[in-house]
Parts: sequence; structure tokens; C-alpha cells
Amino acid sequence: MYTKVAYPRELVMVNRDSPVPLYYQLKVYFKDQMESGLLHPGDRLPTEMDLCRQFGVSRAPVRQALTDLAKEGYVYRRPGQGTFVASSVPSRLAKQTCIRVMTHYDVPWISYLEHAANIWNEEHPDQEVKLEFAIHPERDMFHRQLRQAVAKGEAPDLISLDYVWITHYAYTGHIKPLDELMVSWLREKLTVLEPVARKNNMVDGRFYGLPIHADLTGLWYRRDFLDAEGLSVPRTWDELLALIDHFNQDDVKQRLGHTYAIAFPVSPKSGEATVNVLVPFMWNAGATLGETHNTIALDNESVYQALSFLREITITRRSALPPRMDEISWWDFAKMLAEGEVPLILGGTYEWPHIRPHTEWKRESEMAEHFGFMPVPCPEEASTPACSLGGSSWAIPRQAPHAEIALTLLRVASSPEASRAYCEEDLQISPYHSVNEELADERHPWLREIQPLFRYAHLRPLLRNYPQISPFLQDMLHRVLWLGEDIEICVQRTSGALELLL
Repeated sequence: MYTKVAYPRELVMVNRDSPVPLYYQLKVYFKDQMESGLLHPGDRLPTEMDLCRQFGVSRAPVRQALTDLAKEGYVYRRPGQGTFVASSVPSRLAKQTCIRVMTHYDVPWISYLEHAANIWNEEHPDQEVKLEFAIHPERDMFHRQLRQAVAKGEAPDLISLDYVWITHYAYTGHIKPLDELMVSWLREKLTVLEPVARKNNMVDGRFYGLPIHADLTGLWYRRDFLDAEGLSVPRTWDELLALIDHFNQDDVKQRLGHTYAIAFPVSPKSGEATVNVLVPFMWNAGATLGETHNTIALDNESVYQALSFLREITITRRSALPPRMDEISWWDFAKMLAEGEVPLILGGTYEWPHIRPHTEWKRESEMAEHFGFMPVPCPEEASTPACSLGGSSWAIPRQAPHAEIALTLLRVASSPEASRAYCEEDLQISPYHSVNEELADERHPWLREIQPLFRYAHLRPLLRNYPQISPFLQDMLHRVLWLGEDIEICVQRTSGALELLL
């Protein structure tokens, strides 16, 4: 049976460490109570204040959960009396088709799929659907559970995949070519996607993933720190080293209040983020690495040049870095930047949702005033910079029991309108060219800053075995950049291992 990630009926506290929003945890809890028969038609739910005390949360998530349940027809409200379970709930739940969704951290998109499901239910009252989410915060667990579900014939109907995993799952036959379903709107969608996002979701001319959003890697910096010191953003490797040296001075640290000059992923602790944020230095040095399917070239002078430069930071300037930087998870670097512990980090445009909770600046204009983002510097100013392209896509497993319904839901959940709403709320880049053009105006100073960087986007190696190959690349970077092992020996050893996997 498909493993359902839900919340136990005896739940007394929500899981604040979960990637799932608090309001959604409450919604799932109440639906589970109704489905199991612990809540019956006509039963009155506790008051908002009682629920706040029971679950240890503020009124906002409680109110949103109850409002959503009312909109979806599971509960109704009587002014002055309370909130009650609707009479139609048991028969309605019993008849609903379960659309199973497996995801890894793409939590903001839960609401968009729910909206799509509500529209479907309004249009198909005799064939209603309900969404069941399996959310695996641990990346390795996500991939393991996905493979096991497919092997057991229990594939979900929808999965979200990082762009870089699309090629692997397409070649292994886990996911279905979406154009195989011959949907006219899908063919039209291909024409309005950003070209590089479209390319990253295609394998051998077939379209396998519907992009949810796009992101780019580069250098985050505290704009307010640079302005206070009268400094400019670094365009070259030498300028970046000079900036690190400046921020590593004791008097500057005392003046600005930070602890370290720069921080970034350097080990398998941060998983794919380590490769994602460091590979642009290799591209900037002239490496190609694998921009066509199933090729990767590490053993060359461009890679050696980039790794030698990065060691100027990680080895020569170790005092400018957190002492145990290789044990820090990728999302904690964003927190360090937000709290002013460090003025520079290597990361991606996806960091803002991790930065916002740790700052007093919530509006986009405030965010753009205090933070900046740019491609990582190049060896020389005349060089063209590179950003690593990332993002998430919806894919449909080849064994999905309700593939046609799932694709219909995606038409709404991945529409330009949904993309615009998400990008405005979480300050992210859209995979749609028209949405990016529309949002890049004076109303959106941050989006206007990051969206033009799309022209520098490069694809990470499009490899059928990338889930197996990435750990080798992470280990190589850790050994070279943090443990100080010989560059050529590590690169050649990794290249030899990768040849056996390709």
C-alpha cells in the first residue's frame, strides 16, 4: 500500500520543523479525523482559541485551515455558534479518487495543486478527487521511496523533481513523456517557456517535466554592508579575494558586527547544492562539463584553474570562513547572511524563503535595499559569467494510475497565472518568459535584479546516472577544497569513477 505521510489522530502539537506549512498540517489533521469517522457530520469543531491552545500555534494558521475547509465544503459556519462538519462529508470522501503526490520540499506548491483540485471538483461533482501528499524532506529518502513505490507497482500520480533529476528518471523509464498524452495545451506551453528551462525538461526530443519555477546560483551579498564600506560588487576573482580580505579584518568585523567574511557549501552535507553553487566557477574558467546528454569532462585545465582559485578561499583564507563550514547545511548559510553573521555567501535565488524569516525586512523593496545577488565572479572582467540553472518540475510516473487527471490538474497548477502568483509571493523566477517580463518592472526591484540573469544560465550535466554521479562530485569538492588533497589526483580519481557510471 502506498505510504501516506499524514499526521496521527492523537496529534496534540504541529511539527514546526516540518517543511509543511502549519495551516496545511491542520487541514490534513481534520480531514483525517473526518475520513476515519472520529469527526461526524454535525460535530462542532473547537473554537479558534481552543485550537490555538491545543496545537500551540497562532490564530493565523488555524483561521486559514478552517477557511480552506469551509471553501472546500468540509465544514460550515454558523455565526455565534461555531464551525461544524458538513453532512455530505462521509459519502463525499468515500467516492473521491485519490491523487497521490510525492514531493521533496516543494511545499509552496501544495496550495496551487489544491486549487486545481477544487476547480476539478466543481467541474466534475460525480468524479471528485482528493490529494494525498507524501513529503520527504531528506533527498535520499525521497529518491529511495520513489524507486520502491514504482518497483512495487504503487507509483504516485505526480512527483516533483529537481531539473537535474529529469534526465535520469526519463532514461530509467520511471516517468512518462508528457507529450505522449497528446495534449494540445501542453504543446502550446512549450512555446512560452524560457528556452533553457524547456531544454532542461526535454530528453531526446521528448518533454518529461512541467517546470514549477526556475532558480539560478550566484553570489549573495549584503548590499548594506558594501554601501557602508564604500565597496563595489566583485566582478573578477581577484576582486572577490580582495573583498573577502577586507571583510576579514578585525576592525571591519567590529564595525559591521559580522563574524566571518564568506560562507558556502563545500561538502556532501549540503548535497547537490555543493555542486550547484561551485560548478559555475568551472564554467567561468572555460570548462564545458557536460552540456549534452551523458557526457562529463573533469580532467582538464579549466577545472584545475577553478579549483585552484577556490582553494585560495577555502585553504589560504580559512580564517575568513566558519571553522566547521563543511558541516553546515545549505539552508543555514542563508540564515547566516540574513542575521548579518556573514556578508557574502554562495547560493541560489531559491534562498529568499530561507532568508525572510530571519530578517526584520519583509517587503520586496526592503529586501532589495539590504541584499544583492549576482553571478559568481569570473577570472577576468571580460569573461562572460555563468549561473547554474535549477528549479523543480512536475512529472508523471509511467505507472501513474490516474495520469490523465493528474495532467489536467497540472494545467491549472503550472499555469502562467499560478507561476506569477508564486513568484510575486516568494520572489522567485518563473519558467515562463511572459511572466518574467511582466514582473520585471519598478514594482518589483528584486525580481527586476535577478530575472535578467537568465541569459547566463547553464545546465548542469544532463546524465542518466546523475543521482549516483553527484555524490562523487560532492566528495571531490570536499576533498580538494576543504581537506586540501591534491587537485589532479582527486580529479583524475573522480573522472575514472565516473567513466564506470556513464
